Amino acid sequence: MFWKFDLNTTSHVDKLLDKEHVTLQELMDEDDILQECKAQNQKLLDFLCRQQCMEELVNLITQDPPLDMEEKVRFKYPNTACELLTCDVPQISDRLGGDESLLNLLYDFLDQEPPLNPLLASFFSKTIGNLIARKTEQVIMFLKKKDKFISLVLKHMGTSALMDLLLRLVSCVEPAGLRQEVLHWLNEEKIIQRLVELIHPSQDEDAGLCGATSEEHVL
Repeated sequence: MFWKFDLNTTSHVDKLLDKEHVTLQELMDEDDILQECKAQNQKLLDFLCRQQCMEELVNLITQDPPLDMEEKVRFKYPNTACELLTCDVPQISDRLGGDESLLNLLYDFLDQEPPLNPLLASFFSKTIGNLIARKTEQVIMFLKKKDKFISLVLKHMGTSALMDLLLRLVSCVEPAGLRQEVLHWLNEEKIIQRLVELIHPSQDEDAGLCGATSEEHVL
C-alpha cells in the first residue's frame, strides 16, 4: 500500500494569516500557534512582531483580564502570550528586548500597589527573566536606568515570582564581567540591608519571610 503525502499542506495559522484583517486573538485560538512560532514560521513571526501585536502581547501578561470572562478562559490568552514572548525565538526576543517602549510597557507592571496578581506576576517574571538570559546587556542597562526598579521589586517581595526575579538577577547573568557589574549595582542599591529591613519584627510577617528567603540566597 502506498501512502500519499501532501508536502504543500498549509497550516491553520497560515490560512488565518492569509485573511485580510486577522486578529491576534484569532491566531491565539489556534492550538498550534506556539508550535508554528517555535518552528519559526516567518509569516507568523512577522505578524507577531508588529508594534501593535507586541504591545497587545505585553498588555495581556501585565493587565488583569476582564472579570466578566468565564473563569476557565480568563487567563488563556495571557498564558499563551507569555509562551509566545518566551519561546526563545530570536526575532521575538530581539523585538521585545530592543524596543524601549515595549520594555517600559512591561516595566509598568511593577508600578502598582501590592498584592500583585500572582499569575500575572509569574508571566512578568518569566518574560523579564527570559530577556535577562537572551538580551542581557540591553535589559540590564534598561533596568539600571530605572531609579525605582529595586524599590518596586522589594515592595512586591510578598509575591514569590518577584523574589525569583531578584534571584535571577543575582545568579543568572552572564558573562562574568556583566555579572560583576550587576552585583556592584545591587550593592550600591544596598540590597542586603534593605532585605534585612524586611525581616525586622515591625514588618509584615509574610513580607519578612520572603525577605529572609531572598537574603539567604543573595548571601
